[in-house]
Amino acid sequence: MAEPTSVDLLIEAGSIITMDPTRRIIRDGAIAVKGDRIVAVDKRNALRDKYKAKRTIDGRSHVVTPGLVNSHIHFYHQMHRGMSPDTFDGNQWSNFVHTKVAPILTAEDEVWAAYIVLLEILKTGTTTYLAAGSYNPDPVLEAIPKVGLRGFEGRRTFDYVHLGHQALAEPTEKCIEENARIMEKYKAGFANNLVRPCVNIVGLGRVTDTLILKSKELADKYGAILNMHQCAFPEEVASIKERTGHTPIEHLDHLGVLGPNVVLVHMVHVTDKEIEILARTGTHVIHNPGTALKIVYGMTKWGKFPEMMKSGVNVGVGTDAGDCANFMDIVRVLYLAATLYKDIRFDPQLMGAEVALEMATIHGARAMGMEKEIGSLEPGKKADIVLFNADTPQWQPLYCEPYNLVYSASGDTADTVIIDGKIVMENREVKTINEREVIEKIKHLAKGVEKRSGVKPPTRWPII
Repeated sequence: MAEPTSVDLLIEAGSIITMDPTRRIIRDGAIAVKGDRIVAVDKRNALRDKYKAKRTIDGRSHVVTPGLVNSHIHFYHQMHRGMSPDTFDGNQWSNFVHTKVAPILTAEDEVWAAYIVLLEILKTGTTTYLAAGSYNPDPVLEAIPKVGLRGFEGRRTFDYVHLGHQALAEPTEKCIEENARIMEKYKAGFANNLVRPCVNIVGLGRVTDTLILKSKELADKYGAILNMHQCAFPEEVASIKERTGHTPIEHLDHLGVLGPNVVLVHMVHVTDKEIEILARTGTHVIHNPGTALKIVYGMTKWGKFPEMMKSGVNVGVGTDAGDCANFMDIVRVLYLAATLYKDIRFDPQLMGAEVALEMATIHGARAMGMEKEIGSLEPGKKADIVLFNADTPQWQPLYCEPYNLVYSASGDTADTVIIDGKIVMENREVKTINEREVIEKIKHLAKGVEKRSGVKPPTRWPII
């Protein structure tokens, strides 16, 4: 009998949701890991004889999934979580937070906000994220690798005053120059390329054609993602159409800037013609149902996400920011993505648990340009793995793993998280950064934000 092959880690599982091409669910399974890669996924008994592990994780009471992909988050917004009234629509909300709070935030505020966001998404099963841009990109990009998640971040830029939104707008040339500087400075990435820069422009009608074109050129030059918000609320779409003569996606197509390295976020107000353009160009879309519901984008009336997916558009999911959706648990998003369109269209066949899980794994990986590296548990892929504790009330009884995860569980049942082959959280304990220190620092910084902004708690109830 051949000697067993040496590996670094053997994960024994109750069930493995592989997300491989056939979407196998392996009960009594195991995963062998060497370095930062998965070398085998099979039944537990089969791998026990073939591999000798330096360490074995007993996950027999767990459901194991690929690391989840949260395709839209913000860092600096976390410092104004809960400051904006819940009576605002999307444009009112954006003008409020970017006028009242964002301009008074410091680099220190944003770095520690990034830490608390990354802790929250890590502890709810996310291993990869796409962030929407920083006003302090150098210190933020240099800080975030410390937490150990895989992600993309860049500078937040816009150069056109639109629908009253003028706070933090910058001259076009400065936007172009600073984005180019960030991409060049950080092009090598961090920690085995775990964190990489991307090109972020706000979108939402707040960018000139020159900035859009130059940003796409920059993304192409560095093989990076071009990330922007688009088609979120009706006023934005109407204004762009009036200014350009085209709907937003038609205009981007006219400029020649769509393609497989472009990620468009929100995308609630699109036409059938625009869906055809997205499919033809291979442009990715990120669905953020939590934000759409809370600040009233009109998703339940106008959204066409099932039609996008049917037409071949790759659609991922995101939690968005701490002061628009307000929560960072991607599993809560999966529930919304799976269920909303069943009711909206009065059609129980639409979406569902399996589709939602695809959006947070392999579809998200594809949007990041990483579908060959992450998004499923297969030999040769990166060892980004989450163990959900199924020995908890919300997981029992367990007949159907995808249904329990999407419809019954919360991200808080994520127990152990492995990223790039390294154990980043084990038994709910984060190994990379001091969680208590981060929480205490945020409490301290929040007092300064509240004082400098002058924003009072928006609740209609008395605080005594």
